[in-house]
Amino acid sequence: MRKAVFVLVALFLAAVCSAQTAAPPVKQVKTATAAGKATNVASVKKAIETANATFLAALKKGDATACASGYTEDAVVMMPGEPAWKGREAIANGFKAFLAQVTITDGGLMTTDVMLAGDLAVETGTYEWTIQPKSGPAVKDTGKYLTAWKHQADGGWRIIRDISNSDIPPKM
Repeated sequence: MRKAVFVLVALFLAAVCSAQTAAPPVKQVKTATAAGKATNVASVKKAIETANATFLAALKKGDATACASGYTEDAVVMMPGEPAWKGREAIANGFKAFLAQVTITDGGLMTTDVMLAGDLAVETGTYEWTIQPKSGPAVKDTGKYLTAWKHQADGGWRIIRDISNSDIPPKM
């Protein structure tokens, strides 16, 4: 039971970072960043999708360190059935434990909304994944997620908060 819950939770992490979206157009809203430069939602959404694609590639390779590299040092990941992973090192360890149990065979997510306020962006989306446990049948999962991103001094975006949950009810 614990493994099944962890697998479903991990599906969200995988879903947080994917390449393709078919989301409706995002409103072109400009807001000032701490660096004083104007940023529009569409460019932030594109940056997030690029980061998501990088994460997905690392996840499929089983590279927990690369998966965690998209998070800030003080990030928090909240997965169902798991204590929060606090900090990049704990996040890397969480991915390592997850990837020791499963392989991501396919998957994707759809960013359905990006809200932008200064140096913070909030991504809302859905995911659909197939994961293959090291033993047992493959699991297909769908769910939703909410990810907060923070604009970095180098111009990139990193995840500061990450939460997801499956649409599949837990087995009692």
